[in-house]
Amino acid sequence: MSVPELRPLGPARCRALLASVPLGRLGFVHDGRPAIRPVNFTTADEAIWLRAGRNSWADRLDGRPVTFEADAYDPGGHTGWSVIVTGIATLTTDVETLAVQLGAGLRSWAPAPRDRLLRISIDRIEGRRLALRPDADDATESDAP
Repeated sequence: MSVPELRPLGPARCRALLASVPLGRLGFVHDGRPAIRPVNFTTADEAIWLRAGRNSWADRLDGRPVTFEADAYDPGGHTGWSVIVTGIATLTTDVETLAVQLGAGLRSWAPAPRDRLLRISIDRIEGRRLALRPDADDATESDAP
């Protein structure tokens, strides 16, 4: 029998896991209350990049601290991982930057137009993995003659 084990993940592994999924959640404060938005994203240049439309919630995040989370899980195996990033959001409308990021595969799932980029600096990154390991008692029993 296996038992669950929660393990911390190092920064390099966290970055690799972030790059492996297309969807995450952006957390921020809106009107004095916590808010979370599901977003598709990409990672490049030590940052997380999101596309946004004009006059959206992203316009109000320029220069503000935010939290970003992405994860993956196996519902059958009850295993998975989660990575959390904290950083500062920077809004840009620079067409050259937008073209470079779009070339990196950042395509918005939301309806057009998405003519702004929100860059989230990776100031802090941490993650955890929930995995299964063999139960020590079971291993001892199965090794016995």
